[in-house]
Amino acid sequence: MKTSRRSAVLIGVNQSGRDVQLPALRYAESDAQAMAGVLLDQRIGTFDPGDVRQYIGVGATWSDIKKELRDLAIDSRPSDVLLVYFAGHALVPEWSTQRDAYLVTADLDAQTLRREPDNGLRMSFLKRDVFEAFAGTSFLILDCCHAGIYRDSEMRHAEAMQTYRTQVDRHSALLACPNGFAARESEEHGHGVFTSHLLRGLRGEAADDNARVSFGHLANFVGQQGIQPPPVQLVQMWGPTTVLTQPPVSRHDRQPLSTPANSGTTKPCKNPLDDLASSITQMLGRVFHSETLPAHQPRQIDHAERVEIIRYALDADSAAVVEFSSPGIRTVSSTPRFNKDELRPLLELSAADATLVRLSSPGHVVSDNGRRVLCVPLSHDDGRLLTLTVVDPALAPLDMGEPLAVMLQAIWSTNLLDDPIQAQMHVLTALRTTFGRLPTTLYEHAFSLYQKLIESMTMVFQPVVELDLRPAGVSIHSYEALARRRENEARAPLPALQMAHVWGDRFIIERDALLLTKAIHSYAAADADSPWEGTKPLSINVAVRSLLSDSYISQVKSALAEANLKPRTVTLEISEQDAIQPGPGERWLQQPLAYFHRHLTTLARELHICFAVDDFGVGYSSLARMAELPLTQIKVDRAVLHHPLAVEELGLVVRVARYASDRGEASSPRAVVVEGFDNEAPVTLKQIYDLGIHHVQGYFSGETASTSLRELSYAVRERVAATVRGDDDQHQAAASAGSYRGVGSAARGRS
Repeated sequence: MKTSRRSAVLIGVNQSGRDVQLPALRYAESDAQAMAGVLLDQRIGTFDPGDVRQYIGVGATWSDIKKELRDLAIDSRPSDVLLVYFAGHALVPEWSTQRDAYLVTADLDAQTLRREPDNGLRMSFLKRDVFEAFAGTSFLILDCCHAGIYRDSEMRHAEAMQTYRTQVDRHSALLACPNGFAARESEEHGHGVFTSHLLRGLRGEAADDNARVSFGHLANFVGQQGIQPPPVQLVQMWGPTTVLTQPPVSRHDRQPLSTPANSGTTKPCKNPLDDLASSITQMLGRVFHSETLPAHQPRQIDHAERVEIIRYALDADSAAVVEFSSPGIRTVSSTPRFNKDELRPLLELSAADATLVRLSSPGHVVSDNGRRVLCVPLSHDDGRLLTLTVVDPALAPLDMGEPLAVMLQAIWSTNLLDDPIQAQMHVLTALRTTFGRLPTTLYEHAFSLYQKLIESMTMVFQPVVELDLRPAGVSIHSYEALARRRENEARAPLPALQMAHVWGDRFIIERDALLLTKAIHSYAAADADSPWEGTKPLSINVAVRSLLSDSYISQVKSALAEANLKPRTVTLEISEQDAIQPGPGERWLQQPLAYFHRHLTTLARELHICFAVDDFGVGYSSLARMAELPLTQIKVDRAVLHHPLAVEELGLVVRVARYASDRGEASSPRAVVVEGFDNEAPVTLKQIYDLGIHHVQGYFSGETASTSLRELSYAVRERVAATVRGDDDQHQAAASAGSYRGVGSAARGRS
């Protein structure tokens, strides 16, 4: 097996070439020699003598250097490393585009460059014919004037960079100054100012904790030395980890230099969307920060506004929503320049394959005579296919392909004006759902957006009413904290809360930690203004994965301490919609239920808080789960109330709740709370009370969830007591709460 090859080409030229009107330099040649000395140092150098080429003074000819560099590029392997260093003058000819420059070698003839532009060492040659063709990891260091031209010319070769994307990503550069500025020499140091700091860094001042100097550490070190103008850095893949010098050890004992400089550094495998990350970000920016998006005014957005936003985002000629059906093609909504008759041949071509395309792809492009139409199916119902049709979109976003279609479908299905942050998260979540892992930059952007989305929510408190036959015994037993986008909204923001499960544990834990903190602080403030003495219990929803997270538990402790709230006041409700099972890659040595039981027992003992099962009757509900976990209460989902055997199921829950106390293993049975009760429920309050369930949560009392805590009025308590007794006016009492019909069912959902 061949070992990796580490090559260095070091160039230093004091005297300018032929007929080049530039002053002679003093230290460029000695700079290149000093660089060779460090790289070949017996104690710290990482290059072997036979692999370091020096082109100094009159020996630095462009033809020899180009041949050497081209040979290295053509014969390279993915494990190879190439370092190119140049100290000297740079020349930007008057006829140049100002995006290219020549490194002045000893034989450069400026007069011939107009006719023979390749008779010199051009920066574009280094980029295109050396580094883009080099199969391994490459580095360039330029200590010359106008060095920043090398970075600025990136845009000129964008097409070539796409072609050689893998190689370019493994290329890094450190440039002495930006384009248009000069690099200076220092008589005090006997070197170029820039190179003097390079040498200091390579000799150990830029070392990491393991005394190894990587290109990334070297670039950071030089950038922190106060050089004016500041150096230009382009540090990409492997730049932060490729070692240039290291501690004094024998060559035999050295760690292979192909290993990272920092053994704790990891890099994920390349994602298929990595090359599209910037395009996706640009698309999001044009949609959510465009001139077509009005100032934030929460309201519904109509089809015409959506179509115009999409047209603008794709820089298209026009756009429309078109319906394909057996009667023909109909325009539902369009921008002004959309002409159905002119586009009919293309639309008919799209309609012919609409069903096939709808089943196999989220979108397709039809083209003819230079016109292009992007078609993205939006809905299909009863033989009618509603399609977003974009005419002559810009080629750059069109090249995104399927991800673009997925984004457009998501943009169409969300309300951009109601909550732009949630809408943008909806689009990113659609990409996550379709393609799995997203590029790191998009993932982190989504995480930041999700934090803002959750932090923007308001916590309201819904009362749990204690039932009694007497009005005096009817009271508010406790509260449940519920998240709302705005205080006066009855519905839970379920799409925003549930999208965390698409992104994984980090999002789930962050969501629960933010909402818990907000709930505890808000409740403490509301309790301080409440009309009664003492603090009533508070329930807060939590996911199984959050309870298994040390960071979430730490946040529970901090929030309680900051709000000065007694831990026993808080009950964490574990949703039955969450599976109790190991996460990807985890291994539990016990059965999941036994493992989680032990974990909850430990938490209850350490935190002094209580736990409950929430949403029993849906998701992963099981009698074993309800019976075996250390719970203080069981909350029954409203879905159970609408089951044909609702009374029997509630009776079974009561027996399970009493199981431990009946056996003498607990001093009292666990409380059972029925959630979501309203006048639509076929089960009556009397039936619930007769089963031994004395706690009900819902809008039946007429008391809505609020940011403040209020007592029940005597009229409400009297009506609830009458309903519990089953008095003849029960129907009338239920009707009086009719204004809340449907609100209870709409409002349920985890916070």
